[in-house]
Amino acid sequence: MPKLLIWILISALTMVFQAQAEEYGKFYEDVLISNDLKLEENAEKAKNKASNLLDKKAPVIKIDTPTEALPFRRSASGRNNSGDSPINFNRAAQPVMVEKTTTKYGEGPFGLSWGGTYKQIKAMGVELEQTNIKDYPNSFIATQLPKPLPDIRRVLVSFGDNNQLWRIVAYGNMLDDDPDAAKVLKLYRQYYKLLNQKYGNAKEFFTPKITIIEKPIKDALGRDAIETIKKEEPIGNPHFLADLQSGEAVLYATFEDNRVGAALAVTVDGNGKSFIIIDFTNLQIFKEKEEQTLNAL
Repeated sequence: MPKLLIWILISALTMVFQAQAEEYGKFYEDVLISNDLKLEENAEKAKNKASNLLDKKAPVIKIDTPTEALPFRRSASGRNNSGDSPINFNRAAQPVMVEKTTTKYGEGPFGLSWGGTYKQIKAMGVELEQTNIKDYPNSFIATQLPKPLPDIRRVLVSFGDNNQLWRIVAYGNMLDDDPDAAKVLKLYRQYYKLLNQKYGNAKEFFTPKITIIEKPIKDALGRDAIETIKKEEPIGNPHFLADLQSGEAVLYATFEDNRVGAALAVTVDGNGKSFIIIDFTNLQIFKEKEEQTLNAL
C-alpha cells in the first residue's frame, strides 16, 4: 500500500493553558500536523505550503495517574512480543455488543472512552493490534468498534506513555475520484458539517496551487514585453486531484470545544486514490498536563 499524504495534528503547547473556549481555539490553531501524518513522498512540499503551523512536533503525554502495564511493545524488527501477525485492514467493521466503560473524559468517537486504559478498551470488545508510530507511543489499529462508520476503513488509537486513550485517527475509504476530486470533496463537506455541528468553531485552511501565466504586453515605450501573472487555483478546479496528490494544494479544517479538538483533511495517495482523515485529540488531557507542569514550577 503506498504511503499516505497528509495525516493531521498535534503539537506545540502554550506555557499557560487557559480554560476558556477562546484559548482552546488559539491552542488548536497551533497544533496541526503530526510527523506520522506526513507519509507520502510529497508530504514535505505539502507541509511547507501549508504554513508554519504544520511543522511542529507532538508533545509526549504523561499523566500522573495509576495505570496498568500495556501488554507488549514492538521489537526493533517491528513485530510485537506476542508474535501476532499484522492485522487485516480489509476486514469489514461490524458493530459488536460491548461492555460500557465510563471515564471522567466521557465517550469519544466510535463509542470509545476517552482516557480509557488498554484493558478497559479491550473489555469493550475492541480488537487492538499494535503499530509503531513515531512520537506516538503505544498506538494500535482498532477494529470491532462499538460504533463503526461505513465511510471509515481504519481507525488508529494512541494511549501514550501512561496508558490513557487521548488520540483517535480515522481513515476514510479509498475513492476512485474524478480529476476535480468531486467525490472526496463531497465527503469532506459532509463531515465538515457534522463535525462543526458536534464540536463547533470550524476553521478551514486552504493552500492553493499557484499557476504562473506569462502574458505578452507592450511596455510604456511600446516595446514587446512579458507580464507574469500568478493565478491561485480554486478548490475543485479541473485538476484539483493532481494538485492534492503533488502537495501543491492543501485542504483541511479544524473544530474544537472545551473537551475535544478535531482536524479533517483531504488527501490523495501515490496511486491517485483520494480519502479523508479525521484526527481527534482530547484537549482536557492536554490541559491537565499543563496544570500539573505549572503547579510543579
